[in-house]
Amino acid sequence: MNAPARPLRADAARNRRRVLDAARDAFLRSGVTASLDDIARAAGVGPGTLYRHFPTRDQLVLAVIEDGLRDSAALGAELLQRADPVGALQQWLIDYISQAGVFDGLARSLVALPDGDSAGKDACNAAKGAGAALVQKAVEAGELRADVDINDVLDLAAAIAWVGEQPDRDDGQQSRLVRILLDGLRRTPARGEPATEIT
Repeated sequence: MNAPARPLRADAARNRRRVLDAARDAFLRSGVTASLDDIARAAGVGPGTLYRHFPTRDQLVLAVIEDGLRDSAALGAELLQRADPVGALQQWLIDYISQAGVFDGLARSLVALPDGDSAGKDACNAAKGAGAALVQKAVEAGELRADVDINDVLDLAAAIAWVGEQPDRDDGQQSRLVRILLDGLRRTPARGEPATEIT
């Protein structure tokens, strides 16, 4: 049985945070092939410090994914307090999909993280749970169909994220597709009942 990981010292935790932030910015600009030395310089640390925290590029990439998913989970918990459940879900989905804009291929990674990446799986489950809670609130409010499943919603979100990775994409297309997705999930109004629209 492995001993639990020791918590990072405060300075080491700060360095790790700086590397993650710098990596996210670099991946957004240049994709996952961005220079690790440039990332270290942008973070204000030496290459050795970067490699101590993230021995391989893949580990750094997965850590950026995990970080974004945990942010999505936190946003979901915050949006759950909003009075408009479908608007809250729309905002959460746009944020979740924007995680795929960090670098090419993240849309696929959001759906299937490596089996050995337990921390990434935990973060993915946390984000998924936040989305499921938002869906459930919208269903209970009578805004969405009762058969809406978070797995289906996230698969469709991954498809929308994939659209954003295409070189000839329309900048407004992802937002339109999110609105179309949510319109399709709405409960069909009873006869004589006014239909509502997502803004």
